[in-house]
Amino acid sequence: MEKTVRRRAAPEVRQADILDAALAEFARHGFEGARMEDVARAAKVSKGTVYLYYPTKQALFEALVRRDIAPRVELASTFLKGYDGPLEPALMRMVEMAAMAIEAGRLPVYPKLLIAEAQRFPELAAFYRREVVQKMLGALTGLFQRALDRGEISGIEADMAAHLVIAPVLKSALWALVFADSDEKPFPPLPYLQTHVRVFLKGLDHA
Repeated sequence: MEKTVRRRAAPEVRQADILDAALAEFARHGFEGARMEDVARAAKVSKGTVYLYYPTKQALFEALVRRDIAPRVELASTFLKGYDGPLEPALMRMVEMAAMAIEAGRLPVYPKLLIAEAQRFPELAAFYRREVVQKMLGALTGLFQRALDRGEISGIEADMAAHLVIAPVLKSALWALVFADSDEKPFPPLPYLQTHVRVFLKGLDHA
């Protein structure tokens, strides 16, 4: 009788399964309520395997951010830092990228987690701010500073402009998470974000 050999999943496959399970657990139960044993069960691995790759829930959270958000942030910030043309095309490109990420379904989980858990787990907020928020704000601030220097806009500080552009992205992410299932009429993020860019730039024109 031929013996069946059970093959173990490759490490990168196991890690992907663990991260998918962790994201689902964090979305369902929050950071504090998620349990490593439940992550292991959902990923169909032993709890020891989870701890082998991710010794703490903080490590799981950080790995998820690096998988789901950091590559998008790197792509966007690299583009913005290397761009020195008119503002509107660059900002439209940025909000297109943000809308795609929101509609993919993973991005909105992270603002929800941070809002719910930041006071109890400040290390989550510190990591996210360092790896995501500061990088995007820095790239946008540089973009606006170049526009100010060449006289394209006036009447605003570059860092304030960066904050004002990011704010509706956060609103869109939270809206998608909280209201998407109950919306009688879908509220797609891209038209909203594009309109915000146009209105924002028009306001700067009249500053």
